[in-house]
Parts: sequence; C-alpha cells; structure tokens
Amino acid sequence: MHQNNLSQISDSTIKNQYWIFFSVLVFLALFMMFCNGLSSSYSGFDFFFHYRRLYALIEALKDGTYISYIDYSNADGYGYMIKPFYSDVILIPFAFIGIFTSVYCAYDVMIFTMTVLSGIFMYHMMKVIYKNDYAASIGGILYAFAIYRLHDIYQRGALGESLSFTFLPIVFLGLYHIIKGDYKKWYILAIGYSLLIYSHVIASVLLFVLLLVFLVIYYKSFVREPKRITYLLVAGVVTLIITSYYIFPTLEQLTNSSFYLDARNPGGGAGYGKVGFDFILWGFISGLAYIDNELWAGIGIILTLVILLRLFIKWDKSAGLLKNTDILVIIGICLIIATSRIFPWGRFPFNLISFIQYPWRLYEFVSFFFAVAGGYYISLLFIRRKQQIAAFTAIVLLTMITIYIHSENFKSLFPPEKKVITTESSYFNRYQTIGGEYFPTKLPAIEYIYQRGEVVDKKNNDTKITAFKREKNLTILDVTVNKADTLTLPLLYYYGYNVTLNGNNIDFNENDYGLIQIFIDKSGKIEAYYKGTIIQQTSFYISSISAILLIIFIIISKRKKENGQTR
Repeated sequence: MHQNNLSQISDSTIKNQYWIFFSVLVFLALFMMFCNGLSSSYSGFDFFFHYRRLYALIEALKDGTYISYIDYSNADGYGYMIKPFYSDVILIPFAFIGIFTSVYCAYDVMIFTMTVLSGIFMYHMMKVIYKNDYAASIGGILYAFAIYRLHDIYQRGALGESLSFTFLPIVFLGLYHIIKGDYKKWYILAIGYSLLIYSHVIASVLLFVLLLVFLVIYYKSFVREPKRITYLLVAGVVTLIITSYYIFPTLEQLTNSSFYLDARNPGGGAGYGKVGFDFILWGFISGLAYIDNELWAGIGIILTLVILLRLFIKWDKSAGLLKNTDILVIIGICLIIATSRIFPWGRFPFNLISFIQYPWRLYEFVSFFFAVAGGYYISLLFIRRKQQIAAFTAIVLLTMITIYIHSENFKSLFPPEKKVITTESSYFNRYQTIGGEYFPTKLPAIEYIYQRGEVVDKKNNDTKITAFKREKNLTILDVTVNKADTLTLPLLYYYGYNVTLNGNNIDFNENDYGLIQIFIDKSGKIEAYYKGTIIQQTSFYISSISAILLIIFIIISKRKKENGQTR
C-alpha cells in the first residue's frame, strides 16, 4: 500500500510539472505575439510570399478547386504557381480557420499553435529519452523560443522553415527508437519526417544528411541488432509513400517545365549566405544585442550561456546520456563553423546541396541540439527542488527579456514607415514572389507581364477577340476566325492547364515567352483554367489513404501490446 501511495504522489507531481510547463509555454507564446504584433501589423522579409500561399489555399477551398489550384489572381492575372514546390498540408487546418475569419487571423493562429506544439513535442521527446520531466520542461522552453526560430518567424518571415522546427523533435524521437529504443516504434520517424517534408523540403534534405552522420556515429547498434536496419528502411519507404502528395507533383512539374529556380538560380547557391566570424560572434549574443541594420541572428545569448554550463559538470565515464548529449553539442559547434566563409561549400560533395542557398539554415539544428543539451545540463546542475524552481524561473525571465529585445530589433528593421500596407500583389512589389523562383524560364522578366497587360495576341488581322474576362480561376473570351490562327493568352504556362473551345479540349503549348499559346480553326468560346494533373489528384489520395492506414496500424499495434501486457 505504501508503494502505491508513493506511485500516486509521483504521478501527481509529474502531471503538475507538465501543466506548469504547459501554462508557461502558452503564456510565453502569447507574450511573443504581443511583443512582435499580429501579422496584420508586421511584414517580415518573406511574409507576403507565404501570405499569398495561405491566401491561394483559402480561395481554392472556397472555390472548390482544391486539390489542384494556382494563385490565379497573382502576376496581374497571369497566375503564379507555388503549391508543387511549397506543400500546403500543414496550412490546411489553418486555411479552414481563414475561410471563416481572415488570412491574417489564420496566420496568427498558425504561429501561436506551432509555437506551442514545438515546445510540447520537445518536452515529450526529452521526457522519453532522458526520463526527466524537469530537463524536458527547460528544453521545451529553450527550443520553442530559440532566437533563430523567432528570427525565422518575424525578421525573415520564413514560414516554411519556422514550421519545420515543430517536427524536429518527432524526427529525433523516432531516430532514437531506431538506434537505441524500441525499434518497433519506427512509425514515429516516418510521421515526423513526413511532416517535416510537408513543412520545408530544404530542412528535410539538411536533416537527412545529419541523420546519416548519426547513423555512422551509432553504427554499433545496427551491428548488434541488424533488425534495426530493416525498421529504418521501413520508416523510409512509408515516409516516401505518405509524402507522395508533395514528391510526385513536384517531380512532374520539374520534368515537364523549366523555372527560374533551376535555370537562373535567383536566390544564390550553397555558400551564398556564408558569413564571417564577426557575424558568428554576434550570433552568440543575439537576443541581447544586434548588428545595426543587419538582418541577422544566431543561436542567441540564452543557448550560449546554458551550453557553457557544461564546464561545471563533472565528467563521468558511466554517464551515457551525458556523453550522447556532448555529441549533440559537438555536432552543433561543427554546424556553426559550417556557416562561415572557411567552409568549402562550393566544392564536392557539399556543392551537391547547392539549392539550400544559405548555410546559416543550419542554425535550426544547432538551436535544437543546444536546447536539448541546455535542458539536460541544467537538470544535472540543479538537483534540489528550490534550485530547480529558481533556475526555471530564471530561464523564463531571460526568455521574456530576449523575446522583447528581439522584437525591438524586428521593429527597427521593419519600422512602420517601411511596412507594406497592402496585401495585393503588383509589379511594384515583384508580385510578392521574392526571387520569382517559380516563374517559367522562358518568361523574359516580370516587366514583360506588366508591360504586356491583359492582351490576347493573334497572328491574323481579321481574327476578332471579344468578351474577354476573368472569373477567378477561369479565363474566358470569344473568338471569331475566318481561317486557322494562333492565339497567345495572358496566362503563364504551367503543366496542368486545360483549354477548351466550345467545351472541347484543344491543343496548346508554351510559347517563347513562357505564356500559353493555343491553336484554333473555328470560332467560339474559349475557356482556360488550371485543371491539374492525374498525378496531382492520385498522389493526394495515395498520401491520404496511406496516412489513414498508418494510423490504423499504430492503433492495432498499441492494442496488441496492451493486451500482451495485461495477460
């Protein structure tokens, strides 16, 4: 009976610790949004690019054009397609909120939700691996409000990368089970990596390289238990199937068309964002001080300080967790060095991932590793309850201070007089496409769209074009011809368009300027719209069905395990 009472007290204490952590996490997330302002009042560097993504998705859901859709109102009505390159899966729940509220509201709810989930997932991962609720609480706070993550959300407005933070803990929890834990929980890795791919493909590629490093470091686990390799491969195959909705439409577009992305490289290649050691040093104290008028942040002052706590922890050869945590820190330090100018990004094999553009994207993983290590180091140094409460309080207060200072840096870089006050895309804001990576290669420049206007070109002078209009995704016009003619529509060519004449499909192709060119030999009504492709439609159902089957598999597996334990 005495043991049962102790167990009940212990369970109650753990639950209380979690709810304290959760309450603090929610409070800090609200404080973060209060300091930085709602999305209707800020406009980080890439903000409106991602605003258009969310806007186009909301419109597609309203119009019933989802699964296949295009931002038909962008580029002066010529249309701009982002979806195959930036998946919309993570945005879908928030797009439904936007249908009943606004795009701004949906965006704000998304930032708040994903911030809280980042902390929760980190907490759960650390609790499973370290079996320490206190370390998990500290790690969750450090991670959710890491300076580089705040930098992604606000200064950079890099929604895709900031969303990917949410799923790193799930991926590493799955990797832990594959390497050292219960390898039959391989599905955690599959779920985490699928969500990561759906949020940001560049982060997924970088993480894949890091996972290979971890597999080499811990190769002995696979030698001792070869079954772990099998389950790792199973996780990989399932991930590929679940992410069909992203992978196959993207490959289809790249196979059938060419874009600025691969032909002109508007964002620069790998090494494009390499920095000097002066910037790296500034990165250590970001959250406290910043370089004037520079869009820059690193790991931040708090993560720097908690990592330095390692100097006060006595080395113990038998402490396996401490050794593994130190490995994370060493890898993190190596990644920081990799962002500098001394790293050979332009040489083989590093040039194989030239599309990452900016090496300082590695700070996402440094922030993760250092947050894990910081949480664990603090739990080793502060053992007594009063010490733990004081340390946790200090972390919360320091986090609030850095959030505030970071928000002031954000406001200084994007003051009210520099804010974009309109959400409408136009030639004067480059149609809110940043580098225009997804314009067709044949398009000479965005100036061509602006100067050309809503004009339907024809080759025969006696061909008459009347009743031209756009109805959302649909471009309509009447044409009268005396002989066969070729028309050029004011629509950018993307694979998946459909053009009809009097309700019948007609041939068309991409002209020398990246526009849709059609061939007609009779008069009638022409309708052009983005219909999508069979691959886009099919891959959606493949991913949906496979995700459902995986959920059913997990439920059945857990029930079998529970039944086995009760017998």
